[in-house]
Amino acid sequence: MKNPWLELRSMHYAHRGGALEAPSSTLFAMDRSVDLGLPGLELDLHRTRDGVIVVLHDNEVDRTTSGDGRVSDLDFGEIASLDNAYWFVPDSNEYTSVGRPLSDYAYRGMWPQDRRFGVATFREVLQRYSNTIVNVDIKAPPANTEPYEAQVVEEIIAAGAQDRVIVASFRDSSLFAVRKLSSEIYTSAGPGEISEFYFALINDYKQAVTLAKASPYVALQIPHYYGEIELATEEFVEAAHEGGKAVHVWTVNEQEEMEVLIGRGVDGIITDRPSLLKSLI
Repeated sequence: MKNPWLELRSMHYAHRGGALEAPSSTLFAMDRSVDLGLPGLELDLHRTRDGVIVVLHDNEVDRTTSGDGRVSDLDFGEIASLDNAYWFVPDSNEYTSVGRPLSDYAYRGMWPQDRRFGVATFREVLQRYSNTIVNVDIKAPPANTEPYEAQVVEEIIAAGAQDRVIVASFRDSSLFAVRKLSSEIYTSAGPGEISEFYFALINDYKQAVTLAKASPYVALQIPHYYGEIELATEEFVEAAHEGGKAVHVWTVNEQEEMEVLIGRGVDGIITDRPSLLKSLI
């Protein structure tokens, strides 16, 4: 079976829509990145108390919006009333800023007149960006709440987006669940699978290639470094490619690092600075 994520190459993503250049996870940020010509969006998913899947990085709304509380404790109606650009300051080199003069919050108050500055739903994103690759990270649900992998799968299929969505998660169990629910939906490697590939590579290059070929994921999505360990080496990329898997590296925001990784042949870079990455590719 051919791997489209390997065939595409240069499958670069705007992390949270490009969260150092525009308000994190907003449609405004996503529009801007798509208009720049970056081919992919990287987003995070949570589910509200009344069962709506929304696009936010944190499990709480406090850091980016005008409200407070856990997503899982709020109904969508409550979340839909929040200004999701409330704490963003352009050119601050920060995702959010507090204690700044009111005039610095350039996008504050543009919601609700402008829908792009609210909290987006997953369904809305799939409909709005029908020609864009979307990488979604299923965040862990809080204790004593129901998992929502099945709903993510249902919404992807309902949107006819199986060929342009890749599902990621820091929980192996979420990825196993998605694969069990649908063989049509692409997934990246989970943390356990990445570790397995890495240690196989340390032991024997051919062993890592064989492991990759036999694995169900289409991409290894990794940080450049894990602590002091460099993961995104030339050997890692070469072994992954020989095993039929793409390599996507997160979250890369400096030009020199982008250039190094592009030179090593990574298939995708996930960045908060889409305009910088676009200027290089």
